[in-house]
Amino acid sequence: GSAYVFRVASDGTTTQTAKLTASDGVSDDLFGVWSVSATSFGSSGETIVIVPSPRSNDRGSDSGSVYVFRIASDGTAVQTAKLTASDGAAGDEFGRKISVSSFNDNGDAIALVGARQGDGRVADSGSSYVFHILPDGTATQ
Repeated sequence: GSAYVFRVASDGTTTQTAKLTASDGVSDDLFGVWSVSATSFGSSGETIVIVPSPRSNDRGSDSGSVYVFRIASDGTAVQTAKLTASDGAAGDEFGRKISVSSFNDNGDAIALVGARQGDGRVADSGSSYVFHILPDGTATQ
């Protein structure tokens, strides 16, 4: 799969500036299929975009992952991180629901990632994970 980045001009016209793909994506990962979340910060015009891949197999079949991209003011995109659940397992579908929000002008952001079948209090009850995305694009859970 892929996700596309568009800029909207003041007159309402749109221009595609980037096509986002997973650096290690394979068939049936479902990259970007349910949602994409973005937040901009400061006056730099930069944006952080997170794109889910809930059926990737990093921690077992369909364990899921989320990709972090930094979009520069000129529209160029760079993948800066790949997020997985620290306790991820087969079937979790980490990334089924996502959200990202900046909280200062320095480029820090918080991502909230849901795993529909993550093992919370009981097996397959669902889990949510919080990540701090740093200004350099790296992230910590």
